[in-house]
Amino acid sequence: MGGARLVTAQAGGAETDEPLALRVEGGHPLVAVMPLERARVGGGPAVRGRMLDVDLRDDFREAARKRDIPDDVVDWWLQLARPCLELHRNCDGPVVGYFGGQPSLPESMDWPDGLVFLATIDLSMIPAGSHDIALPADGHLLFFTEADISPEDARVLYVPAGTPVVERTFPGDAPWEGYERFALHGICAWSLPSSRTESAIDIGESRYDERIFGEIEWGLPGHDDCIGAIGGYSECSTGGGFDIAGSPSTRNVLANLYLDEDSVDPEDFGHVGVVLNYVMANEDLKARRFDRAWIVSDFNG
Repeated sequence: MGGARLVTAQAGGAETDEPLALRVEGGHPLVAVMPLERARVGGGPAVRGRMLDVDLRDDFREAARKRDIPDDVVDWWLQLARPCLELHRNCDGPVVGYFGGQPSLPESMDWPDGLVFLATIDLSMIPAGSHDIALPADGHLLFFTEADISPEDARVLYVPAGTPVVERTFPGDAPWEGYERFALHGICAWSLPSSRTESAIDIGESRYDERIFGEIEWGLPGHDDCIGAIGGYSECSTGGGFDIAGSPSTRNVLANLYLDEDSVDPEDFGHVGVVLNYVMANEDLKARRFDRAWIVSDFNG
């Protein structure tokens, strides 16, 4: 993977308003109602520059047709598409949170030891149907990580709605002012896997050389302004099509964040782009045990 290093760390078509039913192992459907505005999720630093008003699945179809892949085969593969909420620095989508600044925490909740604060997400502002994971309807998620090119520790804190909070400052010995604060705008999007091993969706027996679908997915353009997503599949920085979340029937990607010199101090993350995937067991998601999240990271090097 061209110098990339994976680190797993345990941490404390057509636009439609119709529901999209996703078949998963065990027969449990995931249902998502997608608004009309969609975009390309993440894509890593190597594939950026996509228009916001273009459906990722349409891009995939166009690329597949150039390889003479039959339309019915492409439609079969696109059953794996999952909704996600992209996080953009500048766009017309609703503000769903903030990157940087200082976190607001309950007095009884400690700042995770040795970690830097990255972002907060207001769950009440996330559009309905913009993802297919079991998130609370309100409250805030706060994302922390070790400042390193290959972070080995991270934490997600959940603050229920209505909890009294105070703005905190970094508790370490050395002063740390935090990263530049800016709004995160949510755009409803689609996410595709590099291989079916990343998905719990059952699409039946193979109908084509599936390695080609991974190549197409990696080559799809992303958007310069997208710095992460809630839900969907995992993201990597250097390709390779690896299964970043592990067992897809029992785990899900909670969120991913792409860190570069425009969002963080380059000294903190080795002067390269770093992708953080926050992963959770489905049972922990349902029980709101966000402190059990872990990360898988990749860097562009």
